Amino acid sequence: MERKLKPKAADTRTVDIDDAYTLDFWAKEFNVSKEKLMAAVLAAGTNAPDVKRELKK
Repeated sequence: MERKLKPKAADTRTVDIDDAYTLDFWAKEFNVSKEKLMAAVLAAGTNAPDVKRELKK
């Protein structure tokens, strides 16, 4: 019998744009495109609250 693994939960503190699952998670969480999310991370760093502030500018 093969076990199915749950997808890993995204880290709620950092936005890792190098991980496809995490990138999808945060794009949906912030309701933005992946491209806009990546630009915000490059401008503000990987700390989720900082990225959120950058997206609100």
